[in-house]
Amino acid sequence: MRYDDVILRWAKIATILFTAMAVVADVFGVIITKYIAYCWAGIFDMPRLIALIVIFYVGTIGGYTVLIPLLKMLNNMSKDKVFDRANTKLMMIITCALAGIAVDCIIGGFLWNGCWILSIVAMFMAVIVLSIRVVFVKAITMKEEMDLTI
Repeated sequence: MRYDDVILRWAKIATILFTAMAVVADVFGVIITKYIAYCWAGIFDMPRLIALIVIFYVGTIGGYTVLIPLLKMLNNMSKDKVFDRANTKLMMIITCALAGIAVDCIIGGFLWNGCWILSIVAMFMAVIVLSIRVVFVKAITMKEEMDLTI
């Protein structure tokens, strides 16, 4: 077993565990949001609580939109399809989902200040994934040019 295979296996396991945690968070989303609203955010009125619940569930949709393409990309890499246009498309989906999560958290920031931090983290992750995508696109282009010269 190659070293890369071990890393990919653990990355897949971690992605599956994060997806399972997102499912559990969806099941208990109302309870989690009420806890955050009452204990951390100091929100006790029903309209803002409902708004936080909606923002929470929109965020989990974004989370699934990150995790599923990530798992597909890891599966591609397991099949030695690393510098592939399919992976760059998946990275773009992940970037857009992270940007959507950031926007969702910006909206939540008007209700609870903790969401501003989540927004910054999501946008930072989007920039990192987008940067890696640019490297992949450049590597694919260089590989195609090298294949043509042979």
